[in-house]
Amino acid sequence: MTPPNQDQPSSSNATSVQYYNTFPGGGTESDEENLPPEYGPFDEIEPLIEPEQLMKIRTLVTAVGLTVLVFTLLISTVAFASLYYHLLMQVRTRNQTKSTVQLKYKPTVILPVLPYSQNNSRLPRWPPASISPLGKYSKAAVAADNEICSEIGRNILLRGGNAVDSAIAALFCIGVMDTHSAGIGGGHFMTIYNASTKECTVIDAREVAPLAATENMYENKWNDSRIGWKAVAVPGELHGLRTEFEKFGSGKVEWKHLLKPTIDLLNEGYPTSHALAKALNQNEARIHQEPTMKNYINPETGRVFQPGEQIKTRKNLLETFRILANSTDPIKDFYEGILTEKIVKEFKENNGILTMDDFKNYRSIIHSSQNVIYTKLKNGRGVCGPPPPSGSAVAQAILNIMDGFEYNMKSFNDIETLYHHFLESSKFSYAARSWLGDPAFVSNATAIAKNITSKEWAEWVRSKITDETHPDDYYGGSFESPPQDHGTTHVSIIDAQGNAVSVTSTINL
Repeated sequence: MTPPNQDQPSSSNATSVQYYNTFPGGGTESDEENLPPEYGPFDEIEPLIEPEQLMKIRTLVTAVGLTVLVFTLLISTVAFASLYYHLLMQVRTRNQTKSTVQLKYKPTVILPVLPYSQNNSRLPRWPPASISPLGKYSKAAVAADNEICSEIGRNILLRGGNAVDSAIAALFCIGVMDTHSAGIGGGHFMTIYNASTKECTVIDAREVAPLAATENMYENKWNDSRIGWKAVAVPGELHGLRTEFEKFGSGKVEWKHLLKPTIDLLNEGYPTSHALAKALNQNEARIHQEPTMKNYINPETGRVFQPGEQIKTRKNLLETFRILANSTDPIKDFYEGILTEKIVKEFKENNGILTMDDFKNYRSIIHSSQNVIYTKLKNGRGVCGPPPPSGSAVAQAILNIMDGFEYNMKSFNDIETLYHHFLESSKFSYAARSWLGDPAFVSNATAIAKNITSKEWAEWVRSKITDETHPDDYYGGSFESPPQDHGTTHVSIIDAQGNAVSVTSTINL
């Protein structure tokens, strides 16, 4: 059997097939055995492997099916979105007359709040916290350093409360969940931004020293300023929270409902957070030595509570919160009532110096817009914060200095320069911090705060910043390291109308 002569035309009944025989002749194997694998012997006119036409048909059918499925899902999505939008518009229409909340502080300002309907079950609640690393939210935002407390603050917004109501509820929660950071035994600064007036108000509810305190009372016994009964100041937390509720709350949510979520946690028991467990473990020896701290020892293990363990032992605090929640005048009950008597009695029995007069004389301070520290930045942006003794002016000074520089964030050299400028700006600003203090004792503290947040001071600092670092005295002020502060928390809230609250609370541990 020999291959057809390629010089002769093939039969009119045969299909033209190109064969490939590139093997040299003369070998011991036949020509048929040397053929490429996809073709048969030369006497066959068709390849052994048939064309894959059936596979092409299957692919086409699959593509058509997927296209139909995609269009079906698209139509369903549009239909459900339309239905949801229709229901949402109905709810907003019914609640239109309830869309504003009037503040109780003179001059009168308006704080709008979220529409809310207790009886509407057709619409979903807000989803859980966003997983966005940039913290982008569509309606409002509550940021506390404990997830449970953030949810409590969010739920107050859903009940019709404003940012102030939400912050109060979240702070009560933080005082329990992270009791090493804040609580009704401490104090806070709260800054309130009113979106209607575009002005800020500050409430100074920080602790104050007892009347019996002296300048040299901790000399040669510095531990007494941090540990023991003489380390405790007159608390301002509750006075501030109630004042903020009365002056700036929405009026839509009752006082007792701001405490109820935390009361439920105390009553049912709550999990020990990692942050609280860390603080308890670091001070376990002292906790075992102090009888009044026994509530932080797990009766089942004999050790301080570990992460995740349920705390059900804080019965005294539970009873205190119930009294405050049901009180018509919580400030009077806590600062001049039976609760005060119990607190003072316990301090006296343990050689503390707090007295009834200390509590009775305490007042939180409301700073109107004229006394708030403002900084104007480019592009219509601005910052506001508390006057001294708060350190807000220092943070504002750094932002003010940095606002005058321009950077190409795609350039490695510019990013390097940005960090250098930030460090140098911080040095100048913290140097100025050494001259700040409580205006009750440092008469020019507020003037200094306003000076370092001015445009002129920022320009002066930028003119002093070079490509190099300098000795400490180049920046002015004192660079003595301040004591580390582990007992502090911060809560930030923006409601749906743009009203905002920024509050720093502490027990100064």
